[in-house]
Amino acid sequence: MSRALFTAVSGLRNHQVWLDVIGNNIANANTTGYKSSSVVFNDILGQTITTGVAPTATKGGVNPIQVGLGMTFGSITPNFLQGSIQTTNRNTDMAIQGDGFFVLADGADRVYTRAGAFTLDANGNLVDSGTGFKVQGANGNITVNTGTQSVATATTKAFFKGNLDFSQPDGATFVATFNVLDSVGSSHTLTVTFTKNFAAAAGQWDWAATKAASDTAVSSLTTASGSITFGATGAITSGGSKNIGLVFAAGAGVTSPQTVNLDFGTAANTNPTTGVASPSTVTLSSQDGVQSGTLQSFAIGLDGAITAFFSNGKSSTVDTVQLANFANPAGLIKVGANQFRESATSGNAATGNPGTGGRGTIVAGALEQSNVDLAQEFSSMIIAERGFQANARTITTANQMLEELVNLKR
Repeated sequence: MSRALFTAVSGLRNHQVWLDVIGNNIANANTTGYKSSSVVFNDILGQTITTGVAPTATKGGVNPIQVGLGMTFGSITPNFLQGSIQTTNRNTDMAIQGDGFFVLADGADRVYTRAGAFTLDANGNLVDSGTGFKVQGANGNITVNTGTQSVATATTKAFFKGNLDFSQPDGATFVATFNVLDSVGSSHTLTVTFTKNFAAAAGQWDWAATKAASDTAVSSLTTASGSITFGATGAITSGGSKNIGLVFAAGAGVTSPQTVNLDFGTAANTNPTTGVASPSTVTLSSQDGVQSGTLQSFAIGLDGAITAFFSNGKSSTVDTVQLANFANPAGLIKVGANQFRESATSGNAATGNPGTGGRGTIVAGALEQSNVDLAQEFSSMIIAERGFQANARTITTANQMLEELVNLKR
């Protein structure tokens, strides 16, 4: 009977712990990225009264007789099933669709989390909003500084469109004015003067480029003339492009000389210049130079790439968010604040880009919700309560039997 008491005590104790696990799951029903835990019980083999007898030729075997001494925990295992994704519209928030963990760093220390509630700190570091741990990318700490500058790009290609009037008499001219950018993004105005010269060759227009007289930064132009020949259909047959050079004055502080290709009608020009009987309208359609700009916004892709967008229209990849996988995620050690540490049973972190190596993808502007199933937890709570009550009844009954035994002496 005393054995029954101790057996029931183990049941009480362990059902209480099970209720603790259930209570923790319920408490974290709305915790971002939380993974619920489940309990597995094991019985305790306590006492073997007889070991049993093997069968013989004349007699059958006898099974062993064993009395258990209660129960204990086999395991408390986290459930890493996907939680639902909720949109937040904050571009620093991230959720993982699939397997993997975000990697956070506090110096050399590394922790892992499914909760992607991140923000930018005063230094532009992407950090966990609750702990300040820095989110790790392919280049280490991820930094997105809104003051970042995009350097200027000098013009190397200028595309022209429009028409040169076939019906004009020889010697007729047309002037087109356009701007190019130097290596620091300063604008320089150039002029191209087209002169009809069919006397030299059928369909030929000569051209000459000049700089603005007021532009003292440009000292001269080199190879600044050429000719274009149009065929019977008005399409360019020769002279579709040519390089000119901008020579800058000493002390201008820019790359000199600067070569600019004037493209009037090559295969790269999607809207080439024509030479038909229609008013002359040649103008610059585009050029590849850009001025300097500042970072205006950024976006995070499914592959974790962080793309920065600048005021000058340029964009660039700042970094790529990294995810970690483990051979046995259930072996990770919880350290609070939605974070885990690797352990000998989890295996080492396999870190890489989202969408590779079995890692999930990134959903930007969203957070993963807790995967706690309240219906399941309340059902488990009822079962745990019934188990606790049943073990309590065992103690009550064993106590009554001991009391009857004591009363035999009275």
